[in-house]
Amino acid sequence: MAEVLGIIRLTSSILKFIEFGLTITSSSRTIYRTVDGKVPEIQELERDLDEIDRRNQEVLKRDTTSPLSKAERQIVSTVKECDKISGDLRKLVARLAKRPAAKSNALESSRIAIQAIMSRNELETLRQRLKQQDRKIREGLRSLLERDRHSELIEQLSSIQRAHTDHYINHDMKFENLQQQILDISGSEEESLAKLVAEVTSLRTKVESLNKEAELCSKQARVIKSLYFTELHRRWDKIDDAAKNTNAWLFHSSEVSFSSWLESDSRSMYCITGLPGSGKSTLMKYAYDHPDTVLGLEKWAGSSRLCRAAFFFWNQGFEMQKSQAGLLQSLLYQVLRQIPSLVSLVEESKQLHEIWQFNELKSLFAQIMSETTLTTKFCFFIDGLDEYDGDEEDIAKLLCLISESPHIKICASSRPRTVFDKILWSGQYLLAMQHFTKNDMRNYVQTKLRENSEFRALEKIDPDCTMVMDKIAEEANGVWLWVDLVTRDIIRAANRSEGPRKFNEIVAGFPRKLEEYFALIISRVDPVYRKEMARAFLVTIYEVQPLPLYAFYLLNKEEENAGYAIQEQVSSLSESEVRKIGQTWKARIHNRCSDLLIVDEGEHPVFLIQPVDFLHRTVRDFLRDWFQDKLEEELKESFVPPVSLCRIMLFFLKKQPQGHSSSLVHYNRMTALVDELLYYAREAENHPYCRDYEVSPVEDILDAAGQVNSSLLQMVMRNHWTRASGPPRSRGLDRYHRREPSRSQGLDQHRERSHCNFLALAIQARLFKYVRAKLEADPRQLVNPGQPLLDYALRPRRVTPLALPYHSRRDEPNIDPKIVFLLLSLGAKPNQEVHSHGGHTVWVLFLISCWESAKRGEATEVSKKAWYEVCEMMIKHGASRDYFPSIGGQELNIDNVLSTIFREDQASNLLEQINDQTLNRRNTWSSWVLSFF
Repeated sequence: MAEVLGIIRLTSSILKFIEFGLTITSSSRTIYRTVDGKVPEIQELERDLDEIDRRNQEVLKRDTTSPLSKAERQIVSTVKECDKISGDLRKLVARLAKRPAAKSNALESSRIAIQAIMSRNELETLRQRLKQQDRKIREGLRSLLERDRHSELIEQLSSIQRAHTDHYINHDMKFENLQQQILDISGSEEESLAKLVAEVTSLRTKVESLNKEAELCSKQARVIKSLYFTELHRRWDKIDDAAKNTNAWLFHSSEVSFSSWLESDSRSMYCITGLPGSGKSTLMKYAYDHPDTVLGLEKWAGSSRLCRAAFFFWNQGFEMQKSQAGLLQSLLYQVLRQIPSLVSLVEESKQLHEIWQFNELKSLFAQIMSETTLTTKFCFFIDGLDEYDGDEEDIAKLLCLISESPHIKICASSRPRTVFDKILWSGQYLLAMQHFTKNDMRNYVQTKLRENSEFRALEKIDPDCTMVMDKIAEEANGVWLWVDLVTRDIIRAANRSEGPRKFNEIVAGFPRKLEEYFALIISRVDPVYRKEMARAFLVTIYEVQPLPLYAFYLLNKEEENAGYAIQEQVSSLSESEVRKIGQTWKARIHNRCSDLLIVDEGEHPVFLIQPVDFLHRTVRDFLRDWFQDKLEEELKESFVPPVSLCRIMLFFLKKQPQGHSSSLVHYNRMTALVDELLYYAREAENHPYCRDYEVSPVEDILDAAGQVNSSLLQMVMRNHWTRASGPPRSRGLDRYHRREPSRSQGLDQHRERSHCNFLALAIQARLFKYVRAKLEADPRQLVNPGQPLLDYALRPRRVTPLALPYHSRRDEPNIDPKIVFLLLSLGAKPNQEVHSHGGHTVWVLFLISCWESAKRGEATEVSKKAWYEVCEMMIKHGASRDYFPSIGGQELNIDNVLSTIFREDQASNLLEQINDQTLNRRNTWSSWVLSFF
């Protein structure tokens, strides 16, 4: 965009030169006054020319794939002529200038007057030459900006407008008005010099305004587009709109406190709780969209601007649907669309093509909230806090922090959770769904059943049909999903000419708990499909995020040939093949899994199309928590879902589009697929069927993955493909040592930065069995020419697009003591220096990393237990009382570092061990020296 706008900036500079040139050549007297210092000095001319030259170079450096148009070449051609005019003008000024060495002012004035008379023709010639350049500029502008002509500038301006329209950016663009004003002036011809100068001035002003507007709108579009992610609206779109005549009670102020909360200055959050399937998300969507919500919030906002945004957590969805990063990025996207002027807070150094890091999002969010304290009030609707994929205390603390501001309101929903009761909710603004939905359910059932012609006919002849409607609402216990499922079964029965007796049997026999209903649905699956059903459900239990439909075709292919992924060639999947298989497998998924899995027709955010989701989150909870054993019983042979998922990820790695291997999109897709593969590989190593294996069950798959990515990226990357990701969050002195290497350390630092490899990545992913096999087969790999492998094991800081569910599903340490012990036993050195980090040792960097986690409150007890175990190992293998740097002005040593990380008794014990080891080494050394002599 900047390249194309360069021609507008150049035009502005040339017009400024013409304007100034016409002004100072209006008469010789003007030039005399100019050099006499009574009007702007002639040096302005020099500055104009410098600016023209700089902007001309910008235009000429444009990408050769986008050559200059005829109109652009015409504008560029004026640059040389302006330079010539400037030279002639300088000569003229020199003759008319007062000479410093002149002895008589009277004689000098007479000389200048004579020169002025003699220069009249020259002045006129200069004016005509300036007018000629003015005409050329106007013709070029008309060609560039007339809408009925093809122009790259017009296309770029239109592209900016489309981006604003596509993202609903609330900015009143002035492109069309400015374009028309420029065209109007460009088509005018003034003979009067004074009017011509005024016209050039006006034209320059309009061109400058167009440039500023284009740059402003371009940045707004780029920043807001960079915050958009594919899954942003996915959950919202999947939530059913509230049925007609339901949820209106939310605004009955005599029964519900929601309306008074909207208008009040209370900082308390508004909490909506309810059982699974009780309609919380539907109510949140209804509340967010309702006009009465806006009216209430406007009363609260008063004279301030009102800004609303919503986010719906979705645990069974993709990473950005269930993370804090997804929450903040979604809110920022919505806020900046409504108030695009806040885009100015985004630093120019931010690389907008890169994924936003959580710290960047948090910082920008804080800036915006601070900047708008006096001008804007915000209301955020955040649904499904219980579906956040992480520690509930973390999301509760984040919302508490946000809601502290008096110009922010938060309405949130969740299943009942003790953590949220303690930290977030207040008794005054708490709404329990089950207390308000019975009448809505009755109305909903009546509406749905009476939409069916068969049921309407039965109701006319048998009044017992009406009693069925009341019975459903009574039995529902506030669970909308239950109501919907029962109503659907009754409609099916009505379509088969059944009557009220059968309807009552359906209601009476319908399981009161959703889990019982899901079990019933599974029991109805045709026996011929049950084995494939069990495999499909077991894979979905283990998946990190929804799989594309094509993955279930591969799962079926695996039954015929377990080696399909290894044997597959590297090539792109054709879109026609994917769609053809999708058409077949959409029906097959329904045959095998009934209505419990649904196929979305949209794009998968990582690869391919048609993500496969659960009917409802409760389905996954049921399968994982209650039904997994029964699914495994359906299979006669052992089945390890993570191994199947590893094969699927390897196949997808091989089938990435091949045409754009150097693009950021390709890197991100590749990293995401590798990320999932490594996660599933660890799950496979720890699976009950594989736990006792000495070797990794997916060693061949991991080897193949490393080879595939190396072959795909070796032509576009100098370093190993694992370096494609950006730097992770600073930890263990990282922030102090991300700089260019010094001359003395340059070679060592370069080696460390360019020799990350797949083994190092496997160590960070904690693939113990795989790493052990590789190092035992070739111990030389332990000596990594770059960052020590032990450092990777102790500070496993992979940059991944997924927040992998190691910690959200179970409390695991962030390091694996088994891998640390393996490396130490093979000869890894705790005191090895890491030159990219100031020559500090692996041991020091590990302790600093633990110290920072403890200071930030991120250290779990399970992690601390692993750290302590590793510290004892490191000390036994020679870790010494080493030099520690000062951080943030705080002087560190091993005593205060260990006491910050561990309990007092543990820290004392470790210090005692270090002292004992140091003494033993000294005694050993002394004994050796004495024996030697």
